[in-house]
Amino acid sequence: MIETSIVGGGFEHFALLDRLKWKRSYIFIRIEGEEHDRLVKVLRVRPLKEGEEIRKARFVREASTKEVLRMMTNMLKGILWERGLNVKIGDTHLDPDKGILTVEYISDKPINDIRSLAASIAHFLHVRVEFIFLPRHKYAARVGWLGRCGLELCCHVWMKNIPSVTQDMARRQYLFAAPDKLTGACGRLLCCLAYELPFYDEMAGKVPKLNAIIDTDKGKAKVVEVNVIAGYYVLRYEDGKKEKFEIEGTP
Repeated sequence: MIETSIVGGGFEHFALLDRLKWKRSYIFIRIEGEEHDRLVKVLRVRPLKEGEEIRKARFVREASTKEVLRMMTNMLKGILWERGLNVKIGDTHLDPDKGILTVEYISDKPINDIRSLAASIAHFLHVRVEFIFLPRHKYAARVGWLGRCGLELCCHVWMKNIPSVTQDMARRQYLFAAPDKLTGACGRLLCCLAYELPFYDEMAGKVPKLNAIIDTDKGKAKVVEVNVIAGYYVLRYEDGKKEKFEIEGTP
């Protein structure tokens, strides 16, 4: 008879029909009357007591640490999804001897009450769960995806310090797109906005502000378009006509 903790379930005793020996603590068994194998951790083996009525099971095979880790990680993802937590699971590690599952999670900010969550999952998986928080931008820097420009992320190639970027920086560069179109692979505003800002601030003194009403030789006009990179701005006069002007000092 074996005493087990069922991964994703409770504790249960089984009368093992096969008198086999195994080296690993995690094994797959087929419980009598069920169609699918169960992953269990064997806690103790003892003789079946006379008259003891418990469910029967057959030994299927030993489970590798990689298999156990994969199953626990999938169950963990399901729990986080059910709780509505918008996090991504990074690296995970299982120490079967010590019974410790280390989980790296990627998010914008740490999970509130992480200890309570870890304790709840530990009760379900029967291992101690240790969470490690990794901000999204650090994860992106480590992985090294391609940016919107088509090149490898600067934070992965050369940039050591991540600059602070705000919506005001985008506005000063005449970028009024939805925030998701100005964000990088990490979900934050593009770092390149911080490096390009000095150029736009320098050009700000050479071009009228967008939507400004200015006096011209042809009367009042509204600035309806500014393109610093292309080197022009567009005015719309009161009669509806538009006129394009080059910005001084641009190539």
